[in-house]
Amino acid sequence: MFSCTTEESRIAYALLTEIQPGDLLHVSGTLVQPGATGEAAQLTVDALDVLAAAPARALREMVLDRYGDYVVVFDADTDAVPVFTAQGQWVGLADNPDTITTLIDIHERVNGGDA
Repeated sequence: MFSCTTEESRIAYALLTEIQPGDLLHVSGTLVQPGATGEAAQLTVDALDVLAAAPARALREMVLDRYGDYVVVFDADTDAVPVFTAQGQWVGLADNPDTITTLIDIHERVNGGDA
């Protein structure tokens, strides 16, 4: 599993609205290996294609919710909550629903409050 970024808004939009957990994807881009300081490897995604859709999941298992200018994804299978800006920029992974606002507050302080 890699941390991923993209400059393509259509890729971020597809991940937030079209791609489902379990979809078989072909992702291409540039992989930056971890440095000596311990940071994780990161993939900059240039292209994303769905090779095969996952079987449909029950609607109750995943829920998208808005926190102002942010979108969060609640999944019944895990406490962790992915957080994105409404424009699709990755904010981070909240350990549980109680830490979502802390993650958003940190993101706004670092980025000047612009989501």
